[in-house]
Amino acid sequence: MKKMARFLAVFVFVIFVSAFPFNTASAQYGGYIGAFGGYTLSPDASWEDHNYNYDLEFDNTAILGVKLGYAPPRLRFLAFEFEYSYLNPDMDKTVLAASGNDYTAIEGDAKLHNFMFNTIFKYPAGKIHPYGGFGIGASNFDLSLKSTSRVDGVNYSERLSAEDTVFAWQLLAGVDIDLTNNLSLDIGCRYFDAERLDDDHRYDDDDYYDHHHEYNHDHNHDKTLDLQTFTVTLGLKYRF
Repeated sequence: MKKMARFLAVFVFVIFVSAFPFNTASAQYGGYIGAFGGYTLSPDASWEDHNYNYDLEFDNTAILGVKLGYAPPRLRFLAFEFEYSYLNPDMDKTVLAASGNDYTAIEGDAKLHNFMFNTIFKYPAGKIHPYGGFGIGASNFDLSLKSTSRVDGVNYSERLSAEDTVFAWQLLAGVDIDLTNNLSLDIGCRYFDAERLDDDHRYDDDDYYDHHHEYNHDHNHDKTLDLQTFTVTLGLKYRF
């Protein structure tokens, strides 16, 4: 909560300062590079194992990213971007199954490397440029998890992991505010969705899962992960 409060304070301060641009408006066409940071709000994730579906609790986390874009001179209301962003959310302990005093739970973290191609529609005139857009691309998941269980009064603990690259898409909205002829402030928000992750887990102890998990029938069983999150961002763009 404190991290969130600090981030929102910086966010509001930058918006206030950006209301007074330092120079004339930028040309709003040609190439540009950018960097941004932000914070996720209310990530939503689900884990599906055969016919079972579980809601997972991912913490809010920071996002960092860079982008390379181009706005055609004859279509100044359009821009095309290639973007990379990184997320590393922690996952709170989630109980997957429980019966009496027995249970199965997982916790850990996820690393997401996102590669997106964005199409941006913007208002090119003046010093303040509202925009909206969408992006499609790929997200590489690297999950590091800890499984804890109690079966017939006996406690078990082990590590498991999964990695895959899946389809991802996002919706973007915000405003660019010119600070100088070449530099602009980007205040934005986005909805990001990484579609289902199909993976084969690499277990440290196959015998344990074969004998003690009723819903795991063999080593290579289907599991999927679906992640969505809303994010607020602050960034800078430099036009060249």
